[in-house]
Amino acid sequence: MTDERPRNIANDMLDAIETATKKWTRQKKSEERHPGMIRYRASRMTKVARVTQKDAAWEVMEAAYMAASANDTLPAKARQVFYQARPKIMAMTDDRALDDNYFTQTLLPDYIEEYDLDWNVIYDARGHFEEPHTNRRIGCGTLEVRNYLYAMKEPEIVAPEFSAAAVDIIGPAGGFGAILYIEKEGFDALFKAVDLANRYDLLIVSNKGLSVVAARKLIDEICGDNDLPLFVLHDFDFDGFKIFGTLQRDTRRYRFENTIEAIDLGLRLDDITGLQREPAAATKMSLQKRRAQLSNNSATAAETDVLLSERVELNALTSDALVAMIERKLNAHGLTKVVPDDAVLKDTYRAFHRSRQLEEKFKQIESEFKETKIKVPNDLRDQVCTILTKQTKIRWDDAIQVVLGATLADVQAKKQEAKEKSGNFTDSADPDGSGDAP
Repeated sequence: MTDERPRNIANDMLDAIETATKKWTRQKKSEERHPGMIRYRASRMTKVARVTQKDAAWEVMEAAYMAASANDTLPAKARQVFYQARPKIMAMTDDRALDDNYFTQTLLPDYIEEYDLDWNVIYDARGHFEEPHTNRRIGCGTLEVRNYLYAMKEPEIVAPEFSAAAVDIIGPAGGFGAILYIEKEGFDALFKAVDLANRYDLLIVSNKGLSVVAARKLIDEICGDNDLPLFVLHDFDFDGFKIFGTLQRDTRRYRFENTIEAIDLGLRLDDITGLQREPAAATKMSLQKRRAQLSNNSATAAETDVLLSERVELNALTSDALVAMIERKLNAHGLTKVVPDDAVLKDTYRAFHRSRQLEEKFKQIESEFKETKIKVPNDLRDQVCTILTKQTKIRWDDAIQVVLGATLADVQAKKQEAKEKSGNFTDSADPDGSGDAP
């Protein structure tokens, strides 16, 4: 009989060596993928207890935010905090991949909420909103919404000077009388083709899927503080009803300061007759829990019976049918055009009347005006460069105004006025699609 012991001993030795070097192999592969991980070799090779990603995040989060925000003196994007925290978390958790969405949308906001922190964390835009009549199109990002809400004002009459009188409007006062929220991007061209926003004086807000925190804050302050109606347009599916519900109900990520009562424009059960239906999205959620959530989000029992197995998208509607449905429901709610109070109307009338008189006078002056020859300084470039050396915040054309005798304060005041009139509230973009979270 052949002795099996030598072969078994060899196998046992190989198994023991592989077991002993397994952790080292993982560490070396981690260092090959992320060279910076070498600095954590000692702590990882001697670590005994397994640390969860949440435990690790809680340990490094404050330092990561402080590093990203220059010790809380500057705004920091959520992904900037993620990049500061990631290598430390990975070093503490046996190189388990840290998903950026999990960090920015769950770990970071949970940490801020748990410790009630007032950190200046910024999320990129994931969607946009657009005013009627002004053509202001603004991203639904933290900074954009914050700046827009700060800039809102009562109608401001711009007196006629060398330009005609105008009325400067930012926000709902004299600008729009309702918000239309749609859960999808991409309907802008259709709505512009039928002039939907202008005809109904609507601020139209669109997001990719669930509403982001910035969008809820926008709705909370505009609808809540000004008693404006919120109309919601969504798919006939589980997520569509969830979107409708979270636009007026507190969640982990956002608590409303005002009571918001959204008006559902559909899709509802009566709207999907004859439209193509698809299977409902797969889910691990129990049937009982899905029924409860649908009911909590205003779905009827009959709608729930359908939603458990089927769904219908807004895209199933033809363009004319979608517009007709929206207009029919807006009209049913008695939505009317915005008209400010009598004082604003009278002041605007006077300004426009004066503007017409000045326009006629300017035409007369222009016909009689004889242009004088203007001598440009030979050292204009040198003067401009000298000014820009001392005043690095201004542009070359601002420097020319200083050469002509304007003060720096005059130049900055004009720039601020032009900025306010332009209505440019954009401060960030969303190149990778990882914007503000639901």
